[in-house]
Order: sequence, then C-alpha cells, then structure tokens
Amino acid sequence: MKSQWLSKYSLSSADAERLDQFFDDIQKESKLFLGYPCNGIFDYSPLYRFLQFPLNNVGDPFLASNYHLNTHAFECELLEIFQDLTQAPPGSTWGYITNGGTEGNHYGLFLARELMPGGIVYYSQDAHYSIDKILRCLNLDSIMIRSQPDGSMDLDDLRETLRIHRDVPAIVCATIGTTMKGAVDDIAGIQGIFQDLALKRHYLHADAALGGMVLPFIDTAPPWNFADGIDSIAISGHKMIGSPIPCGVVLAKKGNVDRIAQSVEYIGTLDTTLSGSRNGFTPLFLWYAFHTIGVDGFKQIVPNCLKMADYAIAQLNQLDRNAWRHPYSNIVVFDRPSPVVTQRWQLACNGSLTHLIAMPHVVKEQVDQLVADIQSLESPPEPSLTDLPVCETTLGETNEEITLVGSSEEYLLTQISVALASAGISIEDITAVQAAGGSIIQLKVNDRARALQILNEHLDIGRCHGQYRPFNTESATQMLTQADYQTVSQDALLVKLNDKPGALAELMKKCREHAISIRSVRLVWRGQGSALVEIASDQHQTLQSLLVDQVVVQ
Repeated sequence: MKSQWLSKYSLSSADAERLDQFFDDIQKESKLFLGYPCNGIFDYSPLYRFLQFPLNNVGDPFLASNYHLNTHAFECELLEIFQDLTQAPPGSTWGYITNGGTEGNHYGLFLARELMPGGIVYYSQDAHYSIDKILRCLNLDSIMIRSQPDGSMDLDDLRETLRIHRDVPAIVCATIGTTMKGAVDDIAGIQGIFQDLALKRHYLHADAALGGMVLPFIDTAPPWNFADGIDSIAISGHKMIGSPIPCGVVLAKKGNVDRIAQSVEYIGTLDTTLSGSRNGFTPLFLWYAFHTIGVDGFKQIVPNCLKMADYAIAQLNQLDRNAWRHPYSNIVVFDRPSPVVTQRWQLACNGSLTHLIAMPHVVKEQVDQLVADIQSLESPPEPSLTDLPVCETTLGETNEEITLVGSSEEYLLTQISVALASAGISIEDITAVQAAGGSIIQLKVNDRARALQILNEHLDIGRCHGQYRPFNTESATQMLTQADYQTVSQDALLVKLNDKPGALAELMKKCREHAISIRSVRLVWRGQGSALVEIASDQHQTLQSLLVDQVVVQ
C-alpha cells in the first residue's frame, strides 16, 4: 500500500551506506554458518509484492475474521500438509503457524496445564533451553529427568519419578532432536511407562523443532508423531524448510483445543492462539516452499543432508575429533575446537562438545575449510593471566550472592574472578567447594545484576548455546568460554544425590510425605557417581531442615 506522501521521505546517505555495509557483512557471514539449524537456501522473490500490505493472521486460522488482510486460506492448506507429515488422523488436529519452536512448545504446555491443573512437567536434561523459561511463565511444577550420554531421556529415571507421583497428572515434554546431540526421546518407551504404571491422566508434548522436518523423510525414523500417541507437537519452519523470518507450526488434538477456546467480539473469531496478531507472511513462505519443492523434494534434500553429515564425520575423524551422529539426525557432534574456530564458523558449544549441523546449504568445501581451520589452530596459546588486571577483594555494604556449579578445572576460580574484575565488578567474598567431581563457587559481589549479565551473556557454553560478546579484554572472554558452569537460582537449595535412576524420585517422595510443595527441580551437575540438583520451594526453611544432611549450598 503506497502513498504519494511517502515519496518526500528518504534515507540519509550515511544510513544508506550503513545498510549497504550490513548487507556485505551478512553475505560474508552466511558463508561461515555451520553450527545452527537454519536452512540458508530459499527464494521467495515471487512473494515480495505482498510485502506492501499489512498482512495479519490474527485469530483462529480456520474461522472467518473481521480483519480481511490475512493469509488464513494458505495457512490452513499448510496445516493439512503438516497433519499428513505427522500422521495425524484427518480432522483430528488443530493448529496454527507460530513465530517459532518456542511458541509451539509454549502452546503445547499451556494446553496441558489447562487440561490437567496441578500436573507436573517432566523434561530431560538435554531439552531445549526454552522449556525452563516456559515453565516459569506458566508457573508449572516440574522435574528435570536425567539424560543418557547420547542425549536422550533416561527412561529408568522417568519411570521411577513417575511411580512416586502416580496420583499427580503427568505432563511429559519429549524432545524429537535435542539441541546439541540430535537425540530423539523414546516415545514408545514413554507410552509404555504410562501403561505399566496405569497412569490415566497424562499428556505428551513433542518438541520436534528440527526433527519434525527430518524424520518424515527417512526410512529408519523412530516413533515420534501422532500415530505414536503424542498429544501436541511443535515444528520449526525456518530450520529445514527455510525462511527469512523465524516461524513454525504447532498441532494439537482438536478435542483438547476446543475445551479451552474463547470467543472475542473485537476480532470476530475465537481466541485459540497464544499471540494475538500473527505474521501473515510466513504462512505464504512455507506454503510456497511446499508448492515448489514439495514433499518429494524434501525426500531428496533430507537424505542428502545426512550424506553431508557423514562426509563431515569422516573428515573430522581424520583429525581424531571423535565425531558422530545419530542415524536419524543431521547433527554432527565432535570435540570442541579452539574458540577462534567456533566463533569463525558460528559453532554452538556445550562444555567439551560442539556440533556442526548439515543443513541444505552446507557443502563439502565449507566442511573442508572448517577441518583445515581446526588443524591449523589445534593448539592455541593459553590466555595470559598476567595481561589482565588483578582481582582485588574489597569490603562493601552489599551482600549479593551468586552460586555457580561447573567443572573442576584448575583455573575455574581464576577464570571467573578475573573476568568479573575486568568488567569492574568487585568480588567481596568467595567460597569454593568440590562435590560430585565439580566445583561449587559462591560469590558475593557489589553488583549482582551486572555480574550475572557478564557470566550469562558473554559465554559460549551451557544452555545459552553459542552466545558470545567481547567485553573489555579479549583474553578474559576467551577464558570464560572454556568455563563449563550453570547458575543456581537465588532462592533454591543445592542438594547432592547418588547419580542413579530413582534417586530424585525418592527425594520427591520424601518431600511429599512431609507436605512440602516443590516448585521446580533441575539437574545442574553430574560426575563421579553423584549429582547436584537445584530444588526450589515456597517452603524454603522447611525443605532445608528436611534435607539438612544432603544440602551442599543453602
């Protein structure tokens, strides 16, 4: 929608140059993009003409709306395609195009909460980082289940935990392609546990952000969809399909959705989606992809991605990088290289591991150059501590604690303290405890908010997967990228358990027997036969008294 009055406005020459420079930078970075699951190959130029209209898919895509500038018709056709891909019986599901996988997971867990008030959410240690955030937003009780070394949910631990809570509705958030390792949680095994324990009230949501557009196109796919008993699923659109704007799809059993729908007179339709205004362009993009490339096209693209993943494994293992992948995944896991390499190639890292994701745009030449870079930078010099300002301990009036749990590397204390000092943050007190093969570090600083910002925003590790921002000195940041740690909530207890299936379930049983309501449980560290678990409850003092012999940090 153009108007003559817009013609008198134009961008300044400086701003125009800035955009030109940004375009050049993005073009260069797109050729070094190997660590994240976004397809860089797509062409939606025939759709550019629609960008002149304020398309908005507000409301339920299956119902008429007072807002006529929408793409609901295309959205509904697209949803039918995804219903087929997820093997949903015709007419049995409802869904909509979301802003991405996180919104899809949010909707699935929101629906579960509305259907099963008081339920407990069970999710794996390797689940996407957004699950923690969603659970806090929805105020859902939750218990984190251990993961197997391959990244999949430990069903022995899940069974024991569910057995203890058989009288509470079970909401399981299964991952269909974990973020770092591409593992698929055992849907059939989870369903078997429901049956063995005679759990009548249960809900199974599948986070299939990447896997949902991989598994339909391979012959050896494990159980993962509606045919296998899931209740809802979230799939990303910008990952395997490709889109200039992040997007996704959520599907859920229609009978469940109908129970929570509400009518809104203002827009003249039902309010069944999480967001009000919704992107009207992304349904067009995805619809266009399926009407050009089509399902048959993806049947060729996905196997080619797996072949490229195998090529990367072969090349990386010539350097003894211990590269591997699940047979159904295009995620190649290997030993973490130099920070210079991970930053150049935009590789997501978690502790000692990193990964390459063989998306459709990845070619052999890129893999070869990555391997060459790893080889040439195999032994980078260690950062020199003498180049950094010395951390001075000063007394102050504030008393703000931060608790970190991480590796027991010799210089972990130095890495953290020097990095904070480099940012001008005064450490007023510091305590370190060794437990479960790891380090527990408790800091008192003069600016807790700023310290957490430094420790969370400037690291290339943990659940943040790949965040990296330079601050003050390059060396301080380089050291922090090697510090594998997780922060512990300020109002939580850190408890030591034996690292075996059922240990956490027994602890939860003990709490229930003493009428202590647990808000959340999160596994933060495992090592040497023990595990450290973060437990939060509104009955903090009572919980602390009950677990006094197991509490590591209060």
